[in-house]
Amino acid sequence: MAMTQLKIEIPESIIIALNESENEFLKKMKIYSAMEYFKENKLSLGKAAELAGMKKIDFMMFLGEHNIPVINYSTEDFEKELEVLQKI
Repeated sequence: MAMTQLKIEIPESIIIALNESENEFLKKMKIYSAMEYFKENKLSLGKAAELAGMKKIDFMMFLGEHNIPVINYSTEDFEKELEVLQKI
């Protein structure tokens, strides 16, 4: 898989305030960016997990811990499914 390396500048005071190493900060940036892109439907679950550097199941559990639904099931979809089930 081809990789792209990005360079971002972060004030040193942020790293100090968070009391994290640069590597810890970068890891969390990737995970939280992946979470946001998934929430905004800009990345699929698989692609978001890939960005986060996590297995899909681990990313799903991470989303659950942050109360982010893995399946986006609208009320309308639920009602349609319920109608079908009631006919059975």
